[in-house]
Amino acid sequence: MVGVEIRQLRHFLALVEEGSFTEAARREFIVQSGLSSSIRALESDLGVALYVKGTRPLRLTAEGRALIPAAREAVRGFDSVHEAVGQVSRRLAGRLRIGVFTHVEHIVPLVAVLSRMTVLHPGLELRLAQLPTEEMVRLITVGRLDCAILSATEAARQELDITGLAAEPFVLAGSRRHPLRHAGSIALSDLADERFVDVPRYWAVRTQLDQLFLEAGLRRKQVCEVDDWGMALDLVAGDVGLAFLPRAVAEQGRDSGVWHRVLTDVEVERRVDFALPRGYAASPAARRLQIELVAAVS
Repeated sequence: MVGVEIRQLRHFLALVEEGSFTEAARREFIVQSGLSSSIRALESDLGVALYVKGTRPLRLTAEGRALIPAAREAVRGFDSVHEAVGQVSRRLAGRLRIGVFTHVEHIVPLVAVLSRMTVLHPGLELRLAQLPTEEMVRLITVGRLDCAILSATEAARQELDITGLAAEPFVLAGSRRHPLRHAGSIALSDLADERFVDVPRYWAVRTQLDQLFLEAGLRRKQVCEVDDWGMALDLVAGDVGLAFLPRAVAEQGRDSGVWHRVLTDVEVERRVDFALPRGYAASPAARRLQIELVAAVS
């Protein structure tokens, strides 16, 4: 039965149950000649005759009668497969593995969206991992993450399906003791040879900052690297160095004397994007999360 198709079995069962080619063709919404061709192909695939030719009413051969229960079981099984897939699409279930970088909740309501999804789809199991952008891209491409919230690099845009969610401005932050606190305006050139608290090199915003200083022919002293915005803010407050921070993070430092400014000549921002594998590799749950997040930030 290697060559047998579910379509042929459906046509055979319609013929058995309706008793004529005309009625069976009408039930299956095909022309009578199409149904006849399908039955002949089924007989050829099985190597047997399924009905006695030229008899009215239709009379099945022994092989035809033997095929009926097997054909019904096969069609029911096929329908069950489609129903199971349809249930996953309509009522999401299974594991959804999400990568996310830090401090996005204030601009992308991920928690609220995930909460709503788990209420509507109790069979959905979430796995969240906070990872660098490059690692999230790699894990999506090898199938170990279903989706991610990240700042997409050009390389990521070549490999993944990327949807922009938001953009967050970055500001220059310094301690109350830093001389630039009293400057009316600050340009990138004013930061030459200043001491900086930086994020790791594999963070997208670090790549952006390094490129800005390189293109301007400026050097900055990287006195500390830290992978947590809260700690970076504390180090700035302690006058370890200046730092480029998300505006919302910098504003949290007011009580400790941290000031912040927008540079007058360049724009620094962190893009927040949603990443999926391309094409049919994206799971229904990941696509639903994409739709919900886009709606939430619109």
